[in-house]
Amino acid sequence: MDVNVREDDTQIEIVPVGNLDSKGSVDLQNALNEIFEKKTGVRCVIDFTSIPFVSSAGLRVLLLAMKKITAGGGSLELTNLSESTKEVFNMTGFSSILKIV
Repeated sequence: MDVNVREDDTQIEIVPVGNLDSKGSVDLQNALNEIFEKKTGVRCVIDFTSIPFVSSAGLRVLLLAMKKITAGGGSLELTNLSESTKEVFNMTGFSSILKIV
């Protein structure tokens, strides 16, 4: 998975490309850990435009990311989810845990 990052002083936009499965989730987690070591207290937006599939491993990474970000005073938002990806979040209850815009 490729993970593209755009950032400024108040926001970080993360644009992963590929499946958020067992391999892709490791790539995303590594990228997020690197970001969170440098920045705290910012708004983090993950753009799902290029994420066609999310597995339980991907959900785990997003949950851990939300916990780290909010513990540091920041926020996490997920954007541009496909209908099938939204359905995964709804069926697992993650749509009530994570902010989807």
